[in-house]
Amino acid sequence: MNRDRENIALSADGNDANAQSYHTFRKLKQEYRENRLFQLLYKCSHLFLHRSNRHQGKNRILLILLAHGDMTQRELLAHTDIRSASLSELLAKIEANGDITRARSKENARNVNVALTEKGRREAECVREEQLALSKELLAPLSEAEQAQLEQLLLKMLLGWQRLPEEMKHEHKKASSAH
Repeated sequence: MNRDRENIALSADGNDANAQSYHTFRKLKQEYRENRLFQLLYKCSHLFLHRSNRHQGKNRILLILLAHGDMTQRELLAHTDIRSASLSELLAKIEANGDITRARSKENARNVNVALTEKGRREAECVREEQLALSKELLAPLSEAEQAQLEQLLLKMLLGWQRLPEEMKHEHKKASSAH
């Protein structure tokens, strides 16, 4: 803190070399922190993915159906961040494995109803238990308050990332219309 005051005082004295050095140092320190945070997030996500089951897409679909019950493929799409074609391909594989059934709706032939089979329900319950045990293990070093704080920070990051593509599209439109 005192060092920052000294550097601010130096820059206020008009010594441009000191001010530039100070700002360069602050920038490098910030870049180092951002890079370090990125590395830590990467390591945590890598650990999580490799300790959890390999079939993340399948497991996610099974867990959604277990939690929300039978639904149309369109409703299932709304619960995921998966493109429609990718979801169709994934559902075909899960259906071939015997974990779900898909059938055209009698009320509206454009809708496909998706339901867990008994085998799929057992699989989903096992996955849920494994995920609960894994999350308990991975979050054990954090107190309840730290877990709540981590949740808020992660949500804040996700919201920022979700806005980013829209902002980029908006900037691209502005740049395109200027030319």
